[in-house]
Amino acid sequence: MPVRAVVIHETGPPEVMRLEDVPDPEPEGEVLVRVEAAGVNRFDINQRKGGASSFPLVLGNPGDAAGTRADTGERVVVAGAKGSYAELTVAEESNVYPLPDGIDASVAASVPTPYRTAWWGVVGRGELAEGQTLLVQGGASSTGQAAIDIGRSLGATVYATASQAKHDRVRELGANVVWEPLGARTFERSVAALGRDGRLITPGAVGDPNVSFSVWAIVGKRARIEGIAGQLTPRETFARLLEQVAGGELHPWVEREFPLAEAAEAHRLIEAGEVTGRVVLRV
Repeated sequence: MPVRAVVIHETGPPEVMRLEDVPDPEPEGEVLVRVEAAGVNRFDINQRKGGASSFPLVLGNPGDAAGTRADTGERVVVAGAKGSYAELTVAEESNVYPLPDGIDASVAASVPTPYRTAWWGVVGRGELAEGQTLLVQGGASSTGQAAIDIGRSLGATVYATASQAKHDRVRELGANVVWEPLGARTFERSVAALGRDGRLITPGAVGDPNVSFSVWAIVGKRARIEGIAGQLTPRETFARLLEQVAGGELHPWVEREFPLAEAAEAHRLIEAGEVTGRVVLRV
């Protein structure tokens, strides 16, 4: 039977997104999942705007979702789904995690990409520890909020910026770790905020990726700059993050929920910067 999914047949503005009937996905050694909620990621917007190269494409590929396994009925959360903006999706077994009791599907769907990315950057590579200082640039972004949440749970002192007016307050902060997802607009100040042996970690750039700064700013501090990819977070670590969400130690924030039919509006709000929490599609 066909299932409903948000599909694009070309790249462009949010209007290119269509809610259509598509054939059931056919697992090839993968897990079939009945989706209850799908997280809206920046990568989805980039694909829709011009990054996609094959059509038709069910958005959320790779995507985040929460729902139930079709084979066992077990509640699960999925990272790297092949088309999460749909009633049914598939994912590799290694990307499907049991969903602890007490976590709503919307909250679960909001976790994988931001928290896997933030943990790998801030802890896995940044080596943030209790008592250290973390500066999060772009604290209103989904990964920024995840980095703040993780930093606090570790017992670090966390500073975050969300506007130009706050940048001067963190210059020469002496941060052990700086989370830098914005690019040219903040990169030089992020370098300046590092302390001795500090680590600047970037998952990419929401804005201009062409940055400029003096190399002496990192030489004198013996600092390092590193790019990361969230998918490197170990499976057991993400499972532990989910347990921390269930236990109230981490606090993902879902600001808005939309039905699949209003996926275009979800994209518009994110592009316009009108939301600070996570946006989720309910199926």
